Amino acid sequence: MSAPTTPAASAAPATPTPPPTPAGMLRLFVGVALVGIGGGLPAHTRRALNARGWMTDAEFAEAYTLAQLTPGPNAVNLAAMIGARLLGGAGAALAVVGILTPGLIAMLTVTAVTLGLPGGLPSGVQSGLRGAACAALGVMLTAALPVLKVTAGIRFGPTLAVITFLLLAVLRADLLLVLAGTVIVGLILHRPRSGE
Repeated sequence: MSAPTTPAASAAPATPTPPPTPAGMLRLFVGVALVGIGGGLPAHTRRALNARGWMTDAEFAEAYTLAQLTPGPNAVNLAAMIGARLLGGAGAALAVVGILTPGLIAMLTVTAVTLGLPGGLPSGVQSGLRGAACAALGVMLTAALPVLKVTAGIRFGPTLAVITFLLLAVLRADLLLVLAGTVIVGLILHRPRSGE
């Protein structure tokens, strides 16, 4: 007669998530680019990474924040940072190629078609694009959720976020000065204490 097994003993051990392959990295970012319409690339990227177990929300929030602060297109910056974190320099290159290729093909096609249209896009298409712009805002807010969660857990994080928003959106302060000031305040508030 065999010994009774407990649920913990009978559960299969958790297998670690295998790292992405170069082809998997390229497929991920081509796929994200194909569905990431209207600024939704970060939200789709986060979902795809979570589904594969390649990054946690905290790791994504860190990469997303750095992508926002780095000069250049945010989607390309984010792809490069994630690719580099997961597969080094080759991963960064594959992620950037993957994120740019579908949009490049689409824009070249749309440009070739619309160049021949007198007066630009038809009014029905323009109206549809206005509706899509509203949906794009919702998608961008979805991408911001992990960053909001991280910010909520940082001492004075929500306060710094609100002050930054007010300085940029209401007072129209210079972005670089606001970011520099926020970094300095963050360093002062979160400097390591002696013995830590």
